[in-house]
Amino acid sequence: MRLGIDAREIQDGVYTGIGRPLVNFLRYFAAQDNKDTCILFSSKEIPIDFGTKVSRVVMPEGITFIWDQWSLPQAIKKAEIDIFYSPYYKIPLLKPCTTVSAILDLMYIAHEPTYKKMSPLAKIYYATFGRLFAHRSDKILTCSQYSKQDIKRIYGVDEAKIVIIPLSVASIYFSPHDPSQVTAIKRKYNINGRYILYMGNFKAHKNIAQLIHAFAVIVQEFPDVSLVLAGPLEHSYSELLGIIKNNHLEGRVIFTGKVMESDGPQYLYQGAEVFVMPTLYEGFGIPPLEAMACGVPVIASRATSIPEIVGDAGILFDPHNATELAHAIKKIFQDPALKKELIDKGFKRARVFETEKKAQEMYDFLKQGFK
Repeated sequence: MRLGIDAREIQDGVYTGIGRPLVNFLRYFAAQDNKDTCILFSSKEIPIDFGTKVSRVVMPEGITFIWDQWSLPQAIKKAEIDIFYSPYYKIPLLKPCTTVSAILDLMYIAHEPTYKKMSPLAKIYYATFGRLFAHRSDKILTCSQYSKQDIKRIYGVDEAKIVIIPLSVASIYFSPHDPSQVTAIKRKYNINGRYILYMGNFKAHKNIAQLIHAFAVIVQEFPDVSLVLAGPLEHSYSELLGIIKNNHLEGRVIFTGKVMESDGPQYLYQGAEVFVMPTLYEGFGIPPLEAMACGVPVIASRATSIPEIVGDAGILFDPHNATELAHAIKKIFQDPALKKELIDKGFKRARVFETEKKAQEMYDFLKQGFK
């Protein structure tokens, strides 16, 4: 098999929900002792070494649509690719080989607040081109039953064409607890004492404002606790600063900025008292599983795909109710037996999504499509 992949999601490093599972799969692919090869197509050099089985084609990107629909299919044809995988919804419409696309969620259409904020042109693009890409793909990969139902309902795709392969948790998150590394990363980000952790971006649907409001309640009873928000300082960042100021939480909420794999995110998880995922919409949601793998109790919203992913291994709450979230955090602080129960259940739950299992599942799926 000669596999081609649109690898632009990892050309700036690994920190996104799309990029992390893609790197997990490529490392698995590179470790296989066979004649299968992979070519990564990107617009920049990729700063990750996958060994000799994985080569690269770099094409500078001017106008994205031209790169997607002209440069990429030409490069795929020249490289004699057997099967092409796009880790997002976009594929070359003039596809020169069997094509698999990934639709992890349809938030831009299905999540009403996000949809309302889009420009009329963006709405038309996702409604028309998104549907066209889906129907032109030979197969569509998605990551949850929730997302599969959205793809069927919104894009009208035949159910037989949609395959569910959950995202994977990288092996680094199953690393043994290392107190010295935890101390080092706390020092790096100026974290003192106990902390509540969120890991991800600050887009509006992530609902970080509700987490800050819940934290304002928590600090009244637990003044030694900080809130650590780990993610790129963009999207709703300035709005969050205003909420922090209004709640007199300056110095109590710590922003780490973008956390790359090379920074040791597993140690940031390991040091946390609890991990919170307050999202309003998610096609999968991998950070709760990463936290579970690191031995951290998880509190997550009772919304979209999250209950499907978390199962009974975390506390679920109404993401519109900051009081309910604050109560859940207090329960973990006050009940050591509950905390231990969640840690034990969480670790078992995370094991279901180990890289080796999910990468092999995806590898077998792609091989089947090639044959």
